Amino acid sequence: MPRRNRTPKHTPYQNKSARAPQKKRFASRQAALNAIKELQKYYLDLELDIYQSPADGGWYLTSRTSSADK
Repeated sequence: MPRRNRTPKHTPYQNKSARAPQKKRFASRQAALNAIKELQKYYLDLELDIYQSPADGGWYLTSRTSSADK
């Protein structure tokens, strides 16, 4: 009689570091700006800005305002 396979199922690795667990990457600057416009439809007092990551070149949203705007 064959033995039952009782090995635990594989759980994929999930990065839980503080760097990027919940960040959404946008491929272009325009896509990130469109996402801000969509979010501001639902949250009127929301102030977001975008930045380009030097690590992967993707565009991300941030609540900080850039110093170049001031």
